[in-house]
Amino acid sequence: MMTTTEKMMIRQALLAPESFVLRLVYADRSGSRTQRVVSPIRILDGKAMLALCLCREDCRRFELERCTSMELIDANEVLMPVELKVLETSTPN
Repeated sequence: MMTTTEKMMIRQALLAPESFVLRLVYADRSGSRTQRVVSPIRILDGKAMLALCLCREDCRRFELERCTSMELIDANEVLMPVELKVLETSTPN
């Protein structure tokens, strides 16, 4: 569940995309976790975020319940492409 602070960070990045981006940890369906830097475009149905992933240099859908460790950062500090950091990979059963 998103905290009020996280919702406020997303809103600030949405309202001022030239000034702010988000750094977050994202867990995919298989449980692999990566650190991403994204520029939010819009919130989809209150459960997901459409965002430009500055690591993949592509528009991606991020399920909000899978986003953790979110922080708002100055967009001027980011140079694309941002390195995609793999934090943990899932292991097949």
